Amino acid sequence: MIAKRIDRLVEWTKWPVAFAAVASIPLTLVAISWQLSKSLSSPVFLVMFVAGFGLLCFAARTSLGSSRWVKMLFGWLHDGTQAAVAMLMLHPVVGIRKERVPDSSRVRWLGKGNWIMLVSPYIVPLSTIILWLVSLLLFAALRSAVLGFGLGLHLAYVGFQWSSGTSELRRLGSKFCWMFLPAANLAIAGFVFAFAIDGFSGAWGFGYDCITMPWSAWENIQDLIAIEAAVGAKN
Repeated sequence: MIAKRIDRLVEWTKWPVAFAAVASIPLTLVAISWQLSKSLSSPVFLVMFVAGFGLLCFAARTSLGSSRWVKMLFGWLHDGTQAAVAMLMLHPVVGIRKERVPDSSRVRWLGKGNWIMLVSPYIVPLSTIILWLVSLLLFAALRSAVLGFGLGLHLAYVGFQWSSGTSELRRLGSKFCWMFLPAANLAIAGFVFAFAIDGFSGAWGFGYDCITMPWSAWENIQDLIAIEAAVGAKN
């Protein structure tokens, strides 16, 4: 019963979240540009992050990018993420199919489910999280490289799955996917980049900038109006 109520509540949020995601793109881009300017004060972390991301891009262009092992890895990431999110939303996982079934997920859970469970493999950077946990044993600069590589792996995974036309994406609908997935993964890229440069403080700062930017802009506009009014009153 609780799972059904959660599903109904979540389904109501699908399109409002999609429109909010589109509206957030300019804010996210500005916040990323601020983080990029801050990273110039610590160029080592920036260079290592770009090197890790570039290494993944290079590997994706080779035969390794289309190898059977990579496809198996993508399958594990997909199923692991979806199973974890399903259980968090109180849908017990009863099995994982070996083959894909049209209009159905490989992960089988009790109940109908909701759009967050369907979209979770495409917005939760599980590969990045796993690589970051492994990199805790490394120096900070090397962790930045690992995070860059992990982010590249996540984006490559999303691109591969999207181009393959998975059953989850068909159920979500093309319009929703184009509205939500680019914006969501842009925000994820911003969080991972900020974390690679300045750890938890950087990630928190990035999120804070995204949330408070509209209010900060409005306050600046009010200040400019007040200054113009004061100058006009003196003249």
